[in-house]
Amino acid sequence: MERLSDLDAAFLAGETPTQHLHVLATLLLDAPGLSAEGQYRLFQQRLAERFHLIAPLRRRLRELPIGNPVWVDDPELQLDRHLHHVILPDGGGLEALARKSSEIASHPLPRDRPLWEAWFVEGVSDEQFAVIAKIHHSAVDGVSGIFSLSAFFDLEPTPEPTPGSAKWDPDPQPDAAELGRAVLDDLRRRPASIRRSLAAVTSSGLTFARMRETSAPLPFSGPRQSFNGALTARRSVAYTRLRLDDLKEVRRTLGATVNDVLMAVCAGALRRYMEEHGEFPERPLVAGVPVSERRAEDGLTGNRLAFMFYSLPVHLADPIARLQAIQDSAVAAKDLYTRAGTGLMENLAGLAPHRALGPLARALSSLRLADAVPPVVNVIVSNIRGPDIPLYAGGAQLATMYPMGPLAEGVGLGITAVSYRDDVSVGFMACPDLVPDVNELPEALHAEVGAMCDRASVFGSTTRDPTIDEPDER
Repeated sequence: MERLSDLDAAFLAGETPTQHLHVLATLLLDAPGLSAEGQYRLFQQRLAERFHLIAPLRRRLRELPIGNPVWVDDPELQLDRHLHHVILPDGGGLEALARKSSEIASHPLPRDRPLWEAWFVEGVSDEQFAVIAKIHHSAVDGVSGIFSLSAFFDLEPTPEPTPGSAKWDPDPQPDAAELGRAVLDDLRRRPASIRRSLAAVTSSGLTFARMRETSAPLPFSGPRQSFNGALTARRSVAYTRLRLDDLKEVRRTLGATVNDVLMAVCAGALRRYMEEHGEFPERPLVAGVPVSERRAEDGLTGNRLAFMFYSLPVHLADPIARLQAIQDSAVAAKDLYTRAGTGLMENLAGLAPHRALGPLARALSSLRLADAVPPVVNVIVSNIRGPDIPLYAGGAQLATMYPMGPLAEGVGLGITAVSYRDDVSVGFMACPDLVPDVNELPEALHAEVGAMCDRASVFGSTTRDPTIDEPDER
């Protein structure tokens, strides 16, 4: 039995009929010479062999009379209830795969079982199949999600057999005495926890207030755009891949980081999209950028994250000027994050009991309050470092993975990037009632990378140093 943290419980309670708080990953695997039947058997066998290694895949929720729910092993777990087999229409391809992902993203996960599902997708191409994995954000964040996926893969096509049995024996269910102790423990710790959270949030709030006149972008300070408003239940998805070497070349030439370059090309793509739809930005947007706060002792489940707030200079026409503005924004964002202190999201979640947060979130959603108030941020942009070596599953090689994070009320577009080997795969998640043409964004992103590379080659090297020193050059 493991108690959900306040932040994990908030992700659980904050889900509404229109704000789905699950994350998705679409994996493409190369399996030449393997029939569709053989591909599906490989998918089933690999899940059956290794699902028990990932705690969120074998645990379900158990509510308590008071306090946060707990995770317990599900003794009645049936993998077949979580696995699905779909066939794309003739021709397949990424667009058909994205449409299938859109359908899957548009429905919440059932709460009567472990909070995940997986789809085997046949018909992507003659020698490829896809897996769409879906798991609730209360169980994993971006970093723990990537590590969880890695448990299903090997480092070579035909590894040596792993000794031991894949048979899983669930832990015993907690009895009444154990559950009672958990309730009493929550009652004892809650007052002190609230005092600590209140003190930390107050201190962070004062920091935000003192920095209002600085260059650091703040929540609720961005302009309202067409993609900011109340969500509907529908989702739309688009995918693309960028060459990591292109981003690194700009980084080397202009003295930026790969993160800065990626943020700059996202800003340029958004500018192109907005202009195409008759919006001519006059000031920067505000991007919410998730940041991992996970430590070695935190394990690989649950959420350990915060948000930085970046200024996206969509009002600037020149790609180089946008990149330089992003670099300045990154310095200000890091300074604000450092001053505000770590654990802010966990502390905020600790002030609102999850039993109260759920009805409040549903009420605000039904009132469409996001149509009337300024958006917390305009867009969510997440960048996760993935493995730089090839991964295999039963002889099939992972070709790429497209990540997709959830949307929040008022924020109808999210951009999630993950690196794998020599590419950066980008997944766009949108509410189609706010972003009707999400398929235009991949093309805009590629056009912006091309423009950035062209301008960098003309501009030449610069004396500007990277504003964030990242050992991995990202």
